[in-house]
Amino acid sequence: MEVYCRGVARIRHASTDEVFEIESHDLDWDAVGGDNRSMGSEIHYEATIDHPELGDLTWGLWEYPIGIENHHITDAGKHEVIEDFDYGLEHGEPEPDDWLDYEAPANPYQVFMASYHHTGDLLADHGGVRGNDLVNRMIFSQQITALEAYLGDTLLNEVLRDKGAMQRLIEKDEDLGREKFTLFEISSDPDLVERKVRTHLRKVLYHNLKKVDILYNIALGIRIFDLTSDKASIFKAALLRHDCVHRNGYDSEGNELDIFTKEFVQDTADLIKAFVEGIHQAVNRRLV
Repeated sequence: MEVYCRGVARIRHASTDEVFEIESHDLDWDAVGGDNRSMGSEIHYEATIDHPELGDLTWGLWEYPIGIENHHITDAGKHEVIEDFDYGLEHGEPEPDDWLDYEAPANPYQVFMASYHHTGDLLADHGGVRGNDLVNRMIFSQQITALEAYLGDTLLNEVLRDKGAMQRLIEKDEDLGREKFTLFEISSDPDLVERKVRTHLRKVLYHNLKKVDILYNIALGIRIFDLTSDKASIFKAALLRHDCVHRNGYDSEGNELDIFTKEFVQDTADLIKAFVEGIHQAVNRRLV
């Protein structure tokens, strides 16, 4: 069984009455606990978002007995949930074999830098004057996408290269720690553990920067947020990218965003570049 989550949640702020929308794909579900009860195991699934205006928001779902959805709870704190997601349990589809065969580029940093320079040239040559210009928004979105790809590919490469990093991830990451294998599975597939770790890391949503920071710390001993001078702007850029990609440049209230001037897009690109450079240097120091 796996968790499905569809639609949009709309939450009204307790003090300002402002209504915020959260997309279902922003939630990253994890099995966070369990217990043995009279009819077998109970599993607790949870998704948490640290919203910049609403604070911590939590969606919880319990499977008990195995294969049966028992109940679920949405906790928005003091705020009002006007409309919630459609979420529950369903049987998952087998993962395609080609997903397991994904090979990250050998040098994600070079790939990122190529994207940085290419998008910079496009912005200079074709970017618009207005802050709601379509080309500016597309370039801005690509900058965030390039950051996500760098974070994911770098972590995957380092974990597959360093058996110690892989072992730490297996020991301390809750999802990997719950994986169970039979002796037959282990003996018949010598690459079983590496394949499971690879698959797990490819499933991570790398725009969830808080989780990425935790994974980097577990596996590599690197706190990525210590390597940026402006953590708040990095978070804001990830949220703005969501509005560009999923709302065509409008916020959750239907207001057109006009922040994407050439200067803003370039400044954000430079901030992300400095962030990636800091991570790249920290990763390289591990190799010395």
